[in-house]
Order: sequence, then C-alpha cells, then structure tokens
Amino acid sequence: MTHHLHLLVEQLDRATEKALASAEALGPRAYVAPVPGKWAAAQVIHHLLTTEQRIVQALRKSLLAGADTWRLGTLKNRLRSLLLRLALRLPGLRFKVPPLLAPPPAAEDIAPLPELREQWASIRRQLEQLLNEFPGHKLRHTVFRHPRAGWLTVGQTVTSVLDHTLHHQQQLNRITKTLKS
Repeated sequence: MTHHLHLLVEQLDRATEKALASAEALGPRAYVAPVPGKWAAAQVIHHLLTTEQRIVQALRKSLLAGADTWRLGTLKNRLRSLLLRLALRLPGLRFKVPPLLAPPPAAEDIAPLPELREQWASIRRQLEQLLNEFPGHKLRHTVFRHPRAGWLTVGQTVTSVLDHTLHHQQQLNRITKTLKS
C-alpha cells in the first residue's frame, strides 16, 4: 500500500469511528427515526457498512479480472471524481440511494451496533488487504465504477468512501440534534 493510500485509510478509520460513536452515543434511540420517513442512525451506519462492503467486493473482482483489463484514468475521470468530492462535501446536499444499492432495512431489523462495528472492522481489514495487494504501477488506472461519478482509480475510490462517510456524519449530527432536543 502506498503512503498516500495508507493516509487515506487512516482518515477513513477516524471517520468510521466517529460515525459509529455518534450512533452508539444515542443508545436505543439509534434505532429511532428523528422524523417519520427519515433514516435512524442505525440505518445510516448500515448503509455506510453495506456501501463499503459492495466497494470491497467490486475491487476484489477488479483485481481478480487482472490489471491488463484496466484503463488509464483520464482528465474526465479526474473531473468527475472532483465533482463527486465537492457534492459530498457540500453541507445539506442530499442524494437518493443509487438503484444498485438497496435502501437499508427497517431500523428494527438492523443488527445491534456492536455487531455492525465488528462487521465494519472485518470489511475494513479486507479493504486494507486489497490495497496491499494492489499493483503499484496501476495506481492511475480506473478499477471501480461509481454509480454517479463513473470510473475511478483506487485512490479516488478510497477517497469517495471517505467523503461518503463524512457526508453521512453530517446526517448523523442532524439526527443527534433532533433526538436530543
């Protein structure tokens, strides 16, 4: 794993820990929607975990397919990745879950947060293992097709996971504020 990817994973670890801590701090209210029709904190955590799991599966599939099938990233890929970053960082901007990813189950059907924490740690270890196996000479090649931004390099993919987590941290903050008032 390159130094840059290692730093991204460290940032992702901190963002994940903060998201989990935000949900856990709510106790049983983590499974209560702040208002009808909105997600509960546990549903947000489930969504983040599921998204990262799907990305790890896609990266694994890409690695198994072989690096000779990957294309060199273009300026268009970089611009789309940058637009994705900006969109995810803008406060208050909301998106619908892409059709490829089912919305989270009802809050009462979601596993307890300690179990989700364990699952997420396992997924993160898988991500780190894939990044360690990633061929260094292919860092500028596109390996993951994002549902909104299109093809991304491995660095852009990890960055998008980080930005996605930070985006939902804003949502967790809103949920906490609503439930505590």
